[in-house]
Amino acid sequence: MITIKSSKIFDGEKFSEQTLLLEESFLSKKEQKVDLGDLWVLPGLLDTHAHLRDPGQIWREDIFSGTRAAAHGGITTVFTMPNTTPTIDTEQAVLYLTERAKKACVNVKIVGAITKGRKGKELAEMGRMARAGAVGFSDDGTFLINSSLARHAMEYASELGLPIISHCEEPYLKGGHMREGWYSTLYGMYATPNAAESIAVAREIELSYLTGAHVHIAHISTERSVKLIRQAKADGINITCDVCVHHLLFQDKDLSDYDTSKKINPPFPTSKGQEELYCGLEDGTIDVIITDHAPYAIHEKEVEFQSAPFGIIGFETFLNELLMVSKRGLPVELLLSKVTSAPAKLYKVEGGILGKHLTDLTIFDPNADWFVSDKSLFSKSRNTPFLGKSLKGKVLATYSNGKKVYGDPKWSVM
Repeated sequence: MITIKSSKIFDGEKFSEQTLLLEESFLSKKEQKVDLGDLWVLPGLLDTHAHLRDPGQIWREDIFSGTRAAAHGGITTVFTMPNTTPTIDTEQAVLYLTERAKKACVNVKIVGAITKGRKGKELAEMGRMARAGAVGFSDDGTFLINSSLARHAMEYASELGLPIISHCEEPYLKGGHMREGWYSTLYGMYATPNAAESIAVAREIELSYLTGAHVHIAHISTERSVKLIRQAKADGINITCDVCVHHLLFQDKDLSDYDTSKKINPPFPTSKGQEELYCGLEDGTIDVIITDHAPYAIHEKEVEFQSAPFGIIGFETFLNELLMVSKRGLPVELLLSKVTSAPAKLYKVEGGILGKHLTDLTIFDPNADWFVSDKSLFSKSRNTPFLGKSLKGKVLATYSNGKKVYGDPKWSVM
């Protein structure tokens, strides 16, 4: 039996000093008592929006390298998005990934596509994918411009009791390489206006109101999006949303170095937009924080900025980035709730809260440093703006389903 004592055990809402008795899956043959002092004991993190690139894009990542990277970052549940090759748009595709996930080191939840091939022309096998275990539907990377088809998708998803996860970006306004504004002019970049997102968000709100469906807006990044969602929630519309951790750290001005590892979609917000994202987290408008882990091979990113694909990896620096955000004024307990108890409740999945049925656990030292390098990353890809930098905070151990799936080689207390 393993008994853990710490002054910093997080229960999904707040830290407190307590003793935690781990359930049978953690047990060794002999009784063990561990005092972790002021190390953080966290429920395993949930990342509800990520790209494992499996199947078809495994030179970037696969379900095994991706979940190892997640474990290294203290994440024990990953939602993988369907923009793969082929698209996850059939029952067979969901079953294929489910079978692969049995050998992954953390829990994998599968999001199916809304339309066949994510082409926006015909609904995918939503019912069959739900039966196979899909936890939601998204054409992530593509906005379903056909409002009639989007309505039918929401009605169908509502009958299945699952959310539509919407990538909100009006296709005739998008296409820029960064956020439109003063800095895009300064840097000479073709840019995307804020309205590309907020117009799409407004459409989804109205269709959710029409159908009663749960619509989850992915990776919001603009001031107007936050305000629209805030009002929709006040009106009782079934809208939820998340924000990418990178959008809480970086702004459009941070692209002065033309570093392609910072090229992300949606683009970094303006300072005003980022301020509203912080407000949205504080007042509960924004439900969840995600990584939008989007790996790309080195040769794909080592090109001029305008030619580079959008995407940043985020699994392994997730807790480090949350620490950085907390230094800017948001309570760290609030931030941790947005990656543990909040997503667990939103998607009705196990995990996220410390309790008698705990099997997912992360031990984190907020005062230690780790150096982000080719040797220290578990992901196949390296498209992170933190490469070659030392970050505050270090995951010491991660347990998923009662088994140790990551352990720092210099720390062997548990």
